[in-house]
Amino acid sequence: MTLLRVAYCTSLAIAAMIVVFYETHILTAGTRAYDSQSNYKAEMIGVVLTIVAIPLALKLMSFKKVKALVYQQPKKYLKVSAFRIALLALTLIYNVLTYYLQGFDATLGYLALMVVVAFLFIWPSEGKMEYECGSTLNSDEK
Repeated sequence: MTLLRVAYCTSLAIAAMIVVFYETHILTAGTRAYDSQSNYKAEMIGVVLTIVAIPLALKLMSFKKVKALVYQQPKKYLKVSAFRIALLALTLIYNVLTYYLQGFDATLGYLALMVVVAFLFIWPSEGKMEYECGSTLNSDEK
């Protein structure tokens, strides 16, 4: 569980560091604002990533096959939770980076905020693990 919390916090910290670097002008924003077509493509990639990642990450544990797998092998819960965190983390980092590289594209900023809100619902805890997989891990498996 501790490893999942470290991954969770690290993902948010990386996104926060990107924001700090751009807002303090250590990195220059708008360096990739080429033309409207490439901006549109980058924006649509962010939209599609967000539309796919958020529902998938939030509903992953309610899929019958995943629920059965986690119920039979509680160790798999850690891998599934790590996948959820990675899915949202990659989407968040893409949206934040593209927001600054495109020169403050508001759509990508809002998408990044939506991913941050989704992160609040996947905080790894033992109570949540017990609820989602119906069992607990032994103390040596935490």
